[in-house]
Amino acid sequence: MVEYIYYNGLGANKSGKHTVQEFLEIMNTKFGISCSDSLLTQLDYKPCAEYVKLNREFAECNMRNVDRKIKKPCNKSKNYEKLGNQCTKYRQTKKRRKCSLDEYIKFSDAKRGGP
Repeated sequence: MVEYIYYNGLGANKSGKHTVQEFLEIMNTKFGISCSDSLLTQLDYKPCAEYVKLNREFAECNMRNVDRKIKKPCNKSKNYEKLGNQCTKYRQTKKRRKCSLDEYIKFSDAKRGGP
């Protein structure tokens, strides 16, 4: 039985239904580096994980201010820039690896399915 991956993002065909091999080819060509960087920052290195968390909080604060029509910008944490620099250095020196099928599915919000 052939397994299909349902994905409608960048590089997907019109139906959104792909074989595993088709899905992996799309992911490797379009998102190989992004997926690898995402894994490096979120799984391996604590300063990167903290930086991602602070960045998300900062973005959410700014979105709330836009919704409330507040012109005062949100303040970034004192560690924000330091963590960002540490994470960037780590990403530049750490060897990238290819993501697995499950990692690509999680990264792209695709869904597994049968025929």
